[in-house]
Amino acid sequence: MRGHRAVAVFVLIGVLLVATAAPAHAIARFRKYKGETSAGRRVTFVVQKSDAGRFLREFDIRTTMTCDDQTTQEWVIGFGFAARQVPIVDPAFAFDDVDPFMAVHLAGELGRLQGQGTVSIAVAALDASEQAQLCTSGDLTWTAEFVGWVSHVRLSDRGTTARIEPPGERALVRAG
Repeated sequence: MRGHRAVAVFVLIGVLLVATAAPAHAIARFRKYKGETSAGRRVTFVVQKSDAGRFLREFDIRTTMTCDDQTTQEWVIGFGFAARQVPIVDPAFAFDDVDPFMAVHLAGELGRLQGQGTVSIAVAALDASEQAQLCTSGDLTWTAEFVGWVSHVRLSDRGTTARIEPPGERALVRAG
């Protein structure tokens, strides 16, 4: 009798798990692109594809900023976005973020296998005499190629860790 109850409980649990699972088409899919700017520095994009369309979820760019006093600074700029914040339409997108300390202007196209576009970054900084100055990346172009699908997403308290195919590459997909 106990054996039949245990089997019934396991069957019920199995049915509930299958019934409450999200359908495959509802699960977000992420594509990763890697490339370079016209200055030879790395640029990375993560694109989400869902039933609602394609959206830029993350980008990172490495750049050398040249300041008014001709000094240079090495920067890594990264943005993570909430779902549907930066749409990619036919396959164009644009992102502009300006605050009192930094301005980022990113535009381009991300197609199935490759992308290209422009980026410019400006930041407020202090020179050696603690006087305000402007540091900029200049107007850069970028190209990127599709490198793989995110095939597994595991939520954790440190963000979302994603395994990228081919195996061995990992990316941190930050929650926006």
